[in-house]
Order: sequence, then structure tokens, then C-alpha cells
Amino acid sequence: MAESTCARCGSTKFEMMHADKVEGATRSFLFVQCAECGAVAGVLDFINLGVQMARMKEEWQRAFERLRRNFDS
Repeated sequence: MAESTCARCGSTKFEMMHADKVEGATRSFLFVQCAECGAVAGVLDFINLGVQMARMKEEWQRAFERLRRNFDS
């Protein structure tokens, strides 16, 4: 498998950088950037929808259980 390299400096080291001051954006992003020179190689949405959906599912399940217990008593 090929190893990813920075298009600017050729480094093979990358890091994630939180970016919350993107002009015109209403939310934060994660930049995948070269750890050596900082060139951005990709952008990810800061909000992990899978994690948020799992949390919401747990909250709904707890609420449903409370309602069920109250209805049964």
C-alpha cells in the first residue's frame, strides 16, 4: 500500500487540527494537515454524527423507560 505524503513538503506525518474560525462557516471543522509544514490535506466535519446519534438513542431509551414505568405504576 502506498504511503500518504504531503503535497507541499513530502512529509509522511499528519495531524488533526481543530478549526473554529473558518470564515462563512457556522460550525467547526477538523483539518487533516501536515505535521511538518501545516499544509491542509483534507477537512472533516467536527461533529461526529454517529456519536451524536448513539447519545440521542440512549437518551430516548431512558425517556421511554421512565414513561413506561410511570404508565405501569
